[in-house]
Amino acid sequence: MLEYFQLNSKPSGVVADQIISWQKFTTGEMQYLLWPQYALLAIFMILLIVGSVASTYLNRFSYFVFSGLLIFAFIQLRLEELGVAHPYLTYGLIGGYLLLSYFFHAFKRQSSVLTRTLSMTLFYGTFLALIHWLPNMQYPGVVMLSFGITGPLLWAALFIVFIAGDNLFSLFKLTTQGAPKGKNGLMHFGIVGLIYLGLTGLLFAQKNEDIRFSLYLVEPLTLLLASMVSGYLCFDQKIATINVGGDIIVLKKWLYPLACALTLGLMAYAKINAIDSLQNALEWVIIISHLAFGAAFFIYALINFIPPLLQNIQVWHMFFQGPRTPMLTVRLFSIILVVGGFLYLEYRPYYQAKAGQYAMLACLAEKIDNKLLATQYYRQSVFFDFYNYRSNYALAQLATSALEKEEIPQHYSAIVRGRPNAKARVALGNYYAQNSDLYRSLSSLMYSPEIEQSPEARNNLGMAHYEYQNYDSAYKYFSSTRQNAAMVGEANLSALNYDVAALVDFDTTIQYEYIEDLHLKINRQALANAQNQYFPFDHELHPDTLLSRETLFYLYNAALAQKRPDAQKLIETITYYQSSPKNLAYNTFLQTALSFAYYHAGEVTKAFLSIDEVIASDYGAAAFPYYVKAIWAYDQGQANLTVECINNARKRGYNEQGLLDFMEDLKTVKNYDRAADFSKELKALVNNKAQLTDQEYIDSLIHLAGKNAFDTHSTLQTFDLLENEGAEAEKLYSLMVDNLKVNPNSAEFHEVYIFLCAKNRFRTFAETSFEKLETLVSQEKLETIRKEFERLLERNAPTLNQ
Repeated sequence: MLEYFQLNSKPSGVVADQIISWQKFTTGEMQYLLWPQYALLAIFMILLIVGSVASTYLNRFSYFVFSGLLIFAFIQLRLEELGVAHPYLTYGLIGGYLLLSYFFHAFKRQSSVLTRTLSMTLFYGTFLALIHWLPNMQYPGVVMLSFGITGPLLWAALFIVFIAGDNLFSLFKLTTQGAPKGKNGLMHFGIVGLIYLGLTGLLFAQKNEDIRFSLYLVEPLTLLLASMVSGYLCFDQKIATINVGGDIIVLKKWLYPLACALTLGLMAYAKINAIDSLQNALEWVIIISHLAFGAAFFIYALINFIPPLLQNIQVWHMFFQGPRTPMLTVRLFSIILVVGGFLYLEYRPYYQAKAGQYAMLACLAEKIDNKLLATQYYRQSVFFDFYNYRSNYALAQLATSALEKEEIPQHYSAIVRGRPNAKARVALGNYYAQNSDLYRSLSSLMYSPEIEQSPEARNNLGMAHYEYQNYDSAYKYFSSTRQNAAMVGEANLSALNYDVAALVDFDTTIQYEYIEDLHLKINRQALANAQNQYFPFDHELHPDTLLSRETLFYLYNAALAQKRPDAQKLIETITYYQSSPKNLAYNTFLQTALSFAYYHAGEVTKAFLSIDEVIASDYGAAAFPYYVKAIWAYDQGQANLTVECINNARKRGYNEQGLLDFMEDLKTVKNYDRAADFSKELKALVNNKAQLTDQEYIDSLIHLAGKNAFDTHSTLQTFDLLENEGAEAEKLYSLMVDNLKVNPNSAEFHEVYIFLCAKNRFRTFAETSFEKLETLVSQEKLETIRKEFERLLERNAPTLNQ
């Protein structure tokens, strides 16, 4: 309540709702970006070009093996889905590659690398041009890669398997190369190798959800990056044992970096577009291959190099040429272990890769606004990977029918059952809250692992506790939010403070950090208003004059403050935003705030003029403004205006308790002594005249002349003083117009207004005022005023020389 006066020994005034800013994190639709897929397509095509060039340098056996892999990748592109020249486009790609590559491999072996590269580039460029121009569809290149993602995945998987054991070589070299004794190097290798295998095993168990742990940088990507570096450093030694022939420079300097780029590009693409099934499939390949090859190479190193190490012989340079166990046998054993890992997981990586493929197709269908097709692909993706995040989340967002909406919590629950996911957890809690299921909203967040990891989930848990009226728990979670949610948690804490201020006032114990946050300012201003305290107004004007909703709410709460030394700054700020046409949608709200700001600053005339503008903007929605005007009218001693405004508020359906209590209290008023009076300010100004310049004195009088139209006597005195000081008649006229708008039943104001009309030669306006004056004064008085008006009009009539 904004207390303005005592009514029957009880506080009375305007009961106005303040705005409290509660913030809850929400989740929206996931966006699908095309550029990562185009980048991935470019990397894959460059890899095909370089791979085709490299194949021409290999020996005959290696050439056929490598060509088989390339042809398999061509088949996996599924070019028939483009709907053009099926199946001749695929046959043409395979036949063109075989003819061109075999030509250089068998007949033109002396051709330069540049000639081979340009030929392959022209061939694949022609292929891409056909893919781009022939199909009658949007994004044909993206469609091809979405259907044919198995090809790039196959190349990435083979590359990961190729480098999976190279970390053991690096560990073997680091621990044995500089050791003073071979025995010490062997012990170090054994310890470090076991730690490496142990961490890889922990990653396997954690990925399989057998255990839960989190160590910094212990993740599949770290293993992959380390293997890439190790594989590049030992490429020469390793390739020598494989005996593929060919140009080492093309293989090492060109093909190897492109294979790295393709593998990392696939992981980056999956991460950027949140296709987690694809990412999980790649991570499984990394973990299984590194565990299998790591274990096999560890055993291989111990079997082959214990004797020479004990003899202090440096053997790291012959790591891939073991004297006891051939490297080929170890590689075959490692591949068997990899296959065993896939069998143990029941082909989970394969199914996740298929789920990722369908998710890519669904994203593309969603991109072209085919939601029906997108839904079908997403459901197919869920069929292959029930817990995948992208598809389940998208299905929840795409739900339109009643049956689909009933399945929304099932989709979110599937995500969080698969693995902790803060976004899905927040979305699940919000779904229950929107459906008024407070218990499930609270329980879905309260017993979740995401609470320890996600500050957003902690903030929403605090909101759920607040809605359940568990204020102590809400305080706990709001005060413990951190990272990106710290500002939001602090603002919510101040909102909680406002709600329980009547019970426990703990605001003084809170050290606010984000004091410039608008949400925090809104809530702290509301609390200061409730406790009748001063909260400094602090706002930097937006140069573009565009008003945000948060700024609007802050201005409104600030305007409700009754004790404000910086009221003029607040009024100027509201006027600044109100003057911009960009903020027309908020004009009524701004005008209401301006009315309160004027009244609390003592500018009664401007406050009534402002609230009248609010009423005039929409008479049908003027119930609350009329109620406010009724309270202010009573405060200024205007009984008739009070009754009139109460009736207008009731006519418009305003039956709030504040108005009803005010009406009941009015019935028992015995001694109505409210009156407008600014005579003390006027007297102080006159007494202080000697301390002011003439212009400062006139400006101060002008301000008082428009201060309170209900204090007729002081206002007229101010006008007399202004006339004595030689104030302009036009300025006095405009001031009196405002006073008459607020207090139209003052005969004295009409008399002065008529005389000012005469001085400004506004006869027509004066005649209108005479009509009103007839109802306010006697006929004799009216005639006297008429004669004086005519005299002044004649005196101020223009002469021929004017």
